[in-house]
This record gives sequence, C-alpha cells and structure tokens, in this order.
Amino acid sequence: MRQAASIVITGSASGIGHGLAQQFVARGCRVMLADLPGSRLDAAAAALGAPDLVACQPCDVSQREQLQRLWEAASRRFGRVDVWLNNAGVGPPVIRLDAVPPDWIDRAIDVNIRGVMHGTQVALTGMLRQGGGAIYNTVGFGYDGRKQDDLTVYGTTKAAARYFSESTARELGDCPVRVSWLNPGFVLTPMTIEENRRIRERIGEARWRKIRWVMNAIADTPEAATPWLVERILKGTRPIDRLPPGVFLRRLLASLLTRPDPLSRHGL
Repeated sequence: MRQAASIVITGSASGIGHGLAQQFVARGCRVMLADLPGSRLDAAAAALGAPDLVACQPCDVSQREQLQRLWEAASRRFGRVDVWLNNAGVGPPVIRLDAVPPDWIDRAIDVNIRGVMHGTQVALTGMLRQGGGAIYNTVGFGYDGRKQDDLTVYGTTKAAARYFSESTARELGDCPVRVSWLNPGFVLTPMTIEENRRIRERIGEARWRKIRWVMNAIADTPEAATPWLVERILKGTRPIDRLPPGVFLRRLLASLLTRPDPLSRHGL
C-alpha cells in the first residue's frame, strides 16, 4: 500500500486508536480521527502535530447517520479512503451478568456490535464505489472462544465482531474490498487500566495477586503494540492477531525469567 494511504479510525481520541493514528502519521499517511464530540477529539488531533495529514470528525458509531457523515467527510478531505478501522469499543462493568445494568448491555451492543456492522456496511458501500479498500474490525477478549468470569457481555460482543468480519469476508469472495479483524492483545489503555482496577477491587488483593503475573506477562504499551499493528495493516495482512495462543504461552513462560511489571506504573 502506498505511503500516502488515507485512514479512518473510529474511537481514536485516546488509547489504541490514537496510538494507531500516531504510527500512521509517522509513516506519511493521512488520517481522519473519529470519536464522540467534544474537546477531547480536537485535542487528540492537535497532539498529532500534522495538520496537513490529520483531520477529525465527531462520530457516535451507534448512530448510522454519523458513520455516513464520517465517510463523506473523509472522502471530501482525502479523495478516497484506503483503510477503515472500526476500532471504537466499550467495556461494560466487570461484574456477573445479573448485576450488569441493562443500559450497559444496550451500550455494549450499540457500540461493539451495531457500530461495527453499520461501520463496515457504510465503508464497504463507499469502497465498492471507489474501486477497493480494506476494513478492519477490532476484536478483544472472547474473540477466540475463551471465557472469563464477569466478562460475558464484553466477550460476547467481541466474539460477534470476529464472526461478522469472517462471514462478511467469505460472503464478498473475490472482491476489491477486503474485510478482516485485528486483535491488539492486552494493551494498557485508559479503558483496560480502569477495567483491571475494577477487577482488583471486586476480587480482593489475594486473588488479584494470583492473576496479576499473567497480566504482567502479556501486557503491552500502546507504543509497543501500535507500530507492529500498523505495519501489518499497511501490508494488507488478514487477520492480524498480536496475541494468538502460541504467543500467549511464550510470553507466560518468558515472564517466569524476566518478571516484567508494567502494571506497577499504573498503580495495579
């Protein structure tokens, strides 16, 4: 893919999305940031320090008309969209299903499933008109069928995102628009840090110490994970998985010798 590729990233005012944007810009790509409206989105665009390459568009991915406006804004600014990343996501409270507030279930479905489906359809329609492109949907815990207590809602949405991506790709067959998924692994973003604080408070220090070493073994910073991901996105790798089972096991074994402790930097 050419260096002047144009990229749209939802959920890019912070976390993995913003880290991906930084890496794309560093490679000369043009990037449209998209996130909920407010000063945070404008600040995220300004922080990239490349006004010729970066634009931003407010977008709540649960609203299809806003996704359509995002496509139109990116098309006007860049002429075409080469890569569309459905990255926006929410993580419901880490508690047993019967205690999860119904509005959180609704929001998880709206953002993590409906947003991915509508975002893919909007981008697919536009990319078919322009003659090609690539769409990646971000998955996470649960995408591979693994289960964990108190993550039923989140894991269900991410399993659905993977299924949707793979089924759409199969349905399209030999098509100039490529649809796939990417798994960034366990990256220490504001969302995952807060999620693990809630886990620690709920299970107590004794149980937290038993699982903390696993978290330390597999944790990545955005600075470590995003260059790896961007290189593969620009190469057109499908799918992109930073933490498949083999890598997960190797990191656990290596941690017995190296004793990494990235969680301590965040008070965990």
